[in-house]
Amino acid sequence: MSDEDIRIGVFVCDCGTNIAGVVDVPAVVAFARGLEHVVLADEGRWSCSVDYLSKMQDLIRENEINRVVVASCTPRTHEPLFKRTTKEAGVNPYLLEFVSIREQVSWVHMKEPEIATEKAKDLVKMGVAKAALLEEGQEIRLPVKTDCLIIGGGMAGMNAALSVADQGFNAYIVEKEPELGGVLNQICFISHDNHKSPAARVIKARADQVRSHPRIKIFTDTQVDKVDGYIGSYTVTLKTNGDESEQNLDISTIIVATGMQEIEPADQFEYGNDPRIITQLQLDNKLKFKQLGDVKNVVMVSCVNSKNETRGCCNIGCHTSVKNAVAIKQLCPDADVHILYRDMSLIKEEGTAQQLAKRLGVKFLRFPDDRYPEVRKQNGDLKVKIYDLLVGKEFELLSDLVVLSTAFKGNNSVEQVKGLLKVSTNPDGFFQESHVKLGPLEFATDGISLAGCAKAPMTFRESSEEGIGAAMKASIPMQKGYIETEGIVADIDLTDCSQCGLCSKRCPYSAIKVDAEENPDVIKALCKGCGLCAADCPNECIGIVHYSDDQVFAQVEAALEKAPAEKIIAYVCHWCALGGVDMAGVSRLQYPSNARLIRVMCSARVSMKMMQRPFELGAAGVLVAGCEFPTCHYIEGNYAAEKRLKRAQKKLAKAGFDPEKLWNVWCSAADGPKFANTMRTMIQDLGL
Repeated sequence: MSDEDIRIGVFVCDCGTNIAGVVDVPAVVAFARGLEHVVLADEGRWSCSVDYLSKMQDLIRENEINRVVVASCTPRTHEPLFKRTTKEAGVNPYLLEFVSIREQVSWVHMKEPEIATEKAKDLVKMGVAKAALLEEGQEIRLPVKTDCLIIGGGMAGMNAALSVADQGFNAYIVEKEPELGGVLNQICFISHDNHKSPAARVIKARADQVRSHPRIKIFTDTQVDKVDGYIGSYTVTLKTNGDESEQNLDISTIIVATGMQEIEPADQFEYGNDPRIITQLQLDNKLKFKQLGDVKNVVMVSCVNSKNETRGCCNIGCHTSVKNAVAIKQLCPDADVHILYRDMSLIKEEGTAQQLAKRLGVKFLRFPDDRYPEVRKQNGDLKVKIYDLLVGKEFELLSDLVVLSTAFKGNNSVEQVKGLLKVSTNPDGFFQESHVKLGPLEFATDGISLAGCAKAPMTFRESSEEGIGAAMKASIPMQKGYIETEGIVADIDLTDCSQCGLCSKRCPYSAIKVDAEENPDVIKALCKGCGLCAADCPNECIGIVHYSDDQVFAQVEAALEKAPAEKIIAYVCHWCALGGVDMAGVSRLQYPSNARLIRVMCSARVSMKMMQRPFELGAAGVLVAGCEFPTCHYIEGNYAAEKRLKRAQKKLAKAGFDPEKLWNVWCSAADGPKFANTMRTMIQDLGL
């Protein structure tokens, strides 16, 4: 399309008084009318209302508009609505650019209407500059069949398989152990209500259901050896222990339910030096096989290897200690049982268990965070010294069994599965969900769901429910018969490609494959458009639809056309960082108006060239804002951005620019104060 054919329509919203109460909207509209390629600029009182959306469509058609700029609230809430509106008016939705003049202007500069109006004009100018360079995009649709692989045959895995199969889909359970049941096979009772909850009975009942279901196939003593492909088209190779032959399955979706294992407390509380000092799981095993013996004094110590500088709460230690204390008192009513705890973290039903434990005579002693109990041996006896925080007194307890409630980690299959599926884990080997709030049952990669104790330690009920939830997540594309992904994807121009393979190696989604001639090719259905590959490409061969280099630089140049020495260019990721910006706006946190924000999907999209270009144009500073560690909507985008920032500072220094003027901030979507404080501090340090 030639420049003469570009016809941009700008729609500026009053948002009642939310914007118009501070920003001179008519002045912004008049300013927009004078920008290149703009054929229409209009003011709307409530642009998201049904009436105005209809009017917008009429104006688009009547003025033959083929690019749209909407200046209103945050794109995180209303961009989908305006995309649908422009599409219905005959304009490709990827030819829409969204400008936030409410959260980024009127709400955070309420006492400076003139300055706010000038900033709104700049943001509109930046939006128009980018809109002129936008290209059409399209959603990508992939067929998805009805075969689901469940890795792990514990309670979460079995529940997932049953939920999938009951919907008429095929489920394949792969369990590395000879029997189904997972960690439940080591447990005696699943709750304090012992006679109703023997774990063996629960496992047998669920395993019988699974084995008898016509749509479930079980592979025990088997591991996943290889996984190729993507959602709707996985080829999975299985290997049975002791069998050289392989089996191949054609799979559409995958559920990971690999479970967990205990972290043995090395060199703590005399563990390993005396058989009378055991873990809760080992106690469960003794209870299961009736090997407890005639115990008289049992002391349980909570929060071993958890709630410290290394890891948080283990989630199930309190539940387990109360459950097992009740079991001991019911088997040995005369035994003295003490639970030594820092905090009791129990839900309502577990609170009932604690009351039962107290009625049975279990004693609860609370110790300070910085004063753990001490276990020592004296003349063959075990003694536990504890300072009771509630009584304010130190006690020494005689014990013939010390039970440690220790932390957990992902089981020993995690590293292999992680490598096969290209997914991430935390330092304890638990798989990381896409997003703790937005995607708690799935990985960032489409088609792979996550369930149960593969993600974190969970109670029986929690793990069972998560298995069902993951199955529902995996069933959505199988039910529809296809998956449709957004058109913000990478596009590779092979003209200057040096075939270095860096893009393929770095892609967090394995969306770039190298063919026989070593040419990279993007599997559009897998690409999420994070832009990491484009930012890393040494020959700048990779573009991102809607976030190309030219489009970003057009925004930078428009922002710095006037008074660049007073302005900061801030690259802000669409997810958490922009959420923090929005939260600052919602909270009406006032901060200096110097920053001009440029939205990118991920901080990993910000190349070193993007960091340097504003300085070449005279900017006062550059800020890169991304998701708070360890979370990232694109798995490891913020980690890649952090490494690139350090390299960029060295490059800036060599180019004669002050590297201290390149800033970064990692913030959560809820952390408006952090973003606002960063802006205040940056302005102060830059002397603006």
